[in-house]
Amino acid sequence: MASDIHRRLDRGDADETDLADELSAFAGRAVSPDEACQLVLSVFEAPNGELWALAGQLAKTVVVGGFSDNPAFVTRVFPEGRGLTPLFLSCELKHCKPSKQAFETVTTRLGVMPADILFIDDMAANVDQARSLGWDAILFASNAGLMPELGRRGLP
Repeated sequence: MASDIHRRLDRGDADETDLADELSAFAGRAVSPDEACQLVLSVFEAPNGELWALAGQLAKTVVVGGFSDNPAFVTRVFPEGRGLTPLFLSCELKHCKPSKQAFETVTTRLGVMPADILFIDDMAANVDQARSLGWDAILFASNAGLMPELGRRGLP
């Protein structure tokens, strides 16, 4: 779509109704908000079960949160019974990664020093921004590649 609806959803400037309106106009037929969300979610990859299991294991000893450039409805693809706490969504922050404002807002809301945050992301620009603000950061490329990085930090 040539529309900016995805950017507006990510920044919290649009909601599911706006998405449905855009898709209805594009399709030339009525699209419900739920149908619109399902359509967007249909392009997401299946959850990485091994990674979600690791997050669950780590959450027994450390805080495991999320920081995502997505609208709130994206949490529908989280595996059943799994969540990330705290969860920072760009739509609620009103800023997207890799903006300095997004990272600074998360730091403030966490109430910790930047050096106490380990950020794992699959986008180099996001990892670079995190590091520039004093966060520890790992560029995620694969589950296998993540494990040694966590080990170097004393994490299972």
